[in-house]
Amino acid sequence: MSKVVDVRGRESEILNLVIETYIKESKPISSIHLCEKYNLPYSSATIRNVMETLEKKGFLSHIHTSSGRVPTTKGFKQYVECLKKEEMVKNYPIELGFYSTLSDSSQIINKALDTLALKSGYASFLAVSGEGHKLFFRGARFILEQPEFENIERLKNVFYALEVKLNQIQELMLNYFDEQVKILVGDEIGFDEISDCSLVVSGSGEKKVSYSLALLGPMRMDYVRAVSCLQSIKFQLETIIEDTL
Repeated sequence: MSKVVDVRGRESEILNLVIETYIKESKPISSIHLCEKYNLPYSSATIRNVMETLEKKGFLSHIHTSSGRVPTTKGFKQYVECLKKEEMVKNYPIELGFYSTLSDSSQIINKALDTLALKSGYASFLAVSGEGHKLFFRGARFILEQPEFENIERLKNVFYALEVKLNQIQELMLNYFDEQVKILVGDEIGFDEISDCSLVVSGSGEKKVSYSLALLGPMRMDYVRAVSCLQSIKFQLETIIEDTL
């Protein structure tokens, strides 16, 4: 029984390392690269065998004839499920120091979303439900900086969604007023055009104005950074939204 646990633990460790390395480097990851980068206590042959098993289980895939592998949607979903909450609320505090210098609520919110997009590197959204519904959206330019969207068809699909389906995105976000952070990976978002992306979302629905804050990026997004940045801004927006809307 202990051997089975060790095997599963090793598979989980290697999968997490492949994904974390892929997030940073955006290229297929080989067993030799992992072995050298992390000084692992396994041979490259052992790591290669584990990666082959992970590929058979659908967590990794090959890119063309490369010896390296990349995570699949299933792999990213597994990785997200295993992320520890305490790891996702550290390292990226953001201070909205401009708040006291601005008076217009839309200007304040757009500035906050600009800051969130800049610090996280992903497009930012805020859906607000009070006397009516409003959607604020900033940072589309950061999508252009992601290597995934050098593929023109992928880029067209994303911008189609951002131009034509903003109302549906707003409706989606209005379902996430819960305080907990939710990470929607690929098809979980519910739009074919952005099925190569992930959406990190969290909200607040306890006061007179309910809202949901989100970040949209490639599936290869830095989830720890994204969640930390989003939480940092969200806590400050609670006061701003109550005071200005």
